[in-house]
Amino acid sequence: MKRKNLFRQICVIAYATILASILNSCKDNSDDESNDSQGSAKYACIILNQGNYSEANGSISTLDKDGNITNQVYKSANGSALASIIESGFIDRGKLILICNNEDKIEVLNAGDFKTLFTIKGIVTPRYGAIAEGSLFVTSVPDWAKQEGYVYKINLAAAKIDTFIKLDGQPEGIISQNGKIIVGEGSKIKLINPTTLEVEKVIKGPGALSVKHFTKDSDNNVWASFIGYDEYYNATGGISQLNFSKDSVDNYAQLSNIAGEGHLSTNPDKTEIIYRTIVGAYTPDEKSGISSYDISSKSEKEIVSGDGFYGFNVDPKSGDIYTANINGWLTNSTLLIYDAQGNAKSTDLTAGVGACRFIFQ
Repeated sequence: MKRKNLFRQICVIAYATILASILNSCKDNSDDESNDSQGSAKYACIILNQGNYSEANGSISTLDKDGNITNQVYKSANGSALASIIESGFIDRGKLILICNNEDKIEVLNAGDFKTLFTIKGIVTPRYGAIAEGSLFVTSVPDWAKQEGYVYKINLAAAKIDTFIKLDGQPEGIISQNGKIIVGEGSKIKLINPTTLEVEKVIKGPGALSVKHFTKDSDNNVWASFIGYDEYYNATGGISQLNFSKDSVDNYAQLSNIAGEGHLSTNPDKTEIIYRTIVGAYTPDEKSGISSYDISSKSEKEIVSGDGFYGFNVDPKSGDIYTANINGWLTNSTLLIYDAQGNAKSTDLTAGVGACRFIFQ
């Protein structure tokens, strides 16, 4: 009898231990999810307004799930304006990372309340960033008159610059894949080890076109945009899949009227690459559009046409396309939202000056 009672006590204790472990695990996972979003789940979109370069009046707007927009949220959270322009930004593990120039800095905010956690300075003209192995990697072009640039490695835990690598071309976009960093360098693409900053692979792009930005398809292949200009400064170029096993670019597709900055996105299932178009040279009221390239059929189609688009992005859940008429950078932007077929969903909301980066959780 005593042995049976002892056995029962052991079973009860073991069960209680396992149950407590499960409950703690559930609690930890719930906390982790909350920490990842840091409150950003309540927003349909976080809008980065680049601002006018001469006035350094970049700002942040939020669009809630009821369709209400709030401007100047950085200023409201921190008591003063950002005093810079926002080149790019993204959310990583509950932090909203803003890559800014004029004033040159990287501003790291809490993604829930937009309060500044820390600021990193010392990089001239930072451009775009990506996370690999827990570090932030940022491209920089300190002098546009020179064919050179840098990739900086930033220790976010210590809030400081660790090291950098110099490149022989002007880098723009940057992306991480399989623990490596991929960056453009003029007409070349380089695969960089994030620990040592050693260049492990080099791919030559098509012709003399410059590498701009990157995205990933449904098979986790990286695609890059390649841009050149004709004698009238009209952009020409296209996209191609990167193949580091063969050190080559595959499936190059020339795209009609692709915009010179070469930003890329995808539809939710990542079977189509989305890009911006313009017709003619840059003007304050340039004719703009958003088009898609179907990877399987190798066909392109226009989704939306309009005026004054600059940046855009695609909601990875709904497929809605977010862009804005920047109104010549002279006043606040008009936020524009379309469904995946190009039907207007919102055309009467006002964001900040130069609304161009749209962040979804």
